[in-house]
Amino acid sequence: MASIRARLVNLALPLLGIRRFFSQPDRLDERIAKLRRQKPVRPRAKWHQRFAIHEFASRGYPVVTIEPKSGARPGAPHLLYLHGGGYVMDIAALHWDTVMDLCERLGASATVPLYPLAPEAKAAGTLDQMRALYLELAERYGAGNLTVMGDSAGGGMTLALAQMLRDEGAALPASLVLYSPWLDATGKAEGQRAIEPRDRMLAVSGLEACGTMYRGDLAVEDPRVSPLFGDLAGLPPMAIFSGTADILLVDGRRLAQRLAEPGMPDHIYREYADMFHVWMLLPVPEAMQARAETVEFIREHRKAA
Repeated sequence: MASIRARLVNLALPLLGIRRFFSQPDRLDERIAKLRRQKPVRPRAKWHQRFAIHEFASRGYPVVTIEPKSGARPGAPHLLYLHGGGYVMDIAALHWDTVMDLCERLGASATVPLYPLAPEAKAAGTLDQMRALYLELAERYGAGNLTVMGDSAGGGMTLALAQMLRDEGAALPASLVLYSPWLDATGKAEGQRAIEPRDRMLAVSGLEACGTMYRGDLAVEDPRVSPLFGDLAGLPPMAIFSGTADILLVDGRRLAQRLAEPGMPDHIYREYADMFHVWMLLPVPEAMQARAETVEFIREHRKAA
């Protein structure tokens, strides 16, 4: 059973307006336009006291770098974090807090691209840009020191990027971490509709609409859009975290089932009962536990890299 704090947070989730956003796809254009007029969210002041935080725009989109003011610990990993938001929403304060917390726990540095959003940008172009950024980071830090991770849509982008890198023979990161990953944009996954009444953040119809905005000319089953349909062999070790009150539970479960087959990459799958979408980012005890497991997983696989 979820903690009392998690249950209280779950009750309050509708106040964020995310469920309303995803449950009314006919109003997506209007709401995305409103989002574009809002001031971008950046790390809170307290994090600037602990980290050297810099923002660059030379790639045509903002890229934020984070490094402990005391310097990264010797042998510490570097995180490439791809934020969620249905490919249409910008980064949120909870994303920054999560990245900073992981950097503190690991003594790590991080790169957070504020990648171009749909519908203005499409999957093929955005992934090409993330590929170019990854290759720069691999050259600077060494691929064996890199962990690529993301939540929701960012989790899907993480897996799609790793598949692209493997296919072209590039040096792969030491590990991947996927929080509540969105891996199938078809909206036809068995079991999603049964979970939907319990999900206080997402709706299948809204995800379908966002997937259509993001995929552009690509088929919805294209692994760049729905990486669950791509080849998983030869990918880095993965940590997958899901919750049973999240319609994307079915994506995490199906990925874990495929990875359990012979010859697949090492992985851990953590399914938390009664937990909601991207609970790993929220101020609840279960999130602290998931982040502790994330840190252990990243350390273990970086040493083996």
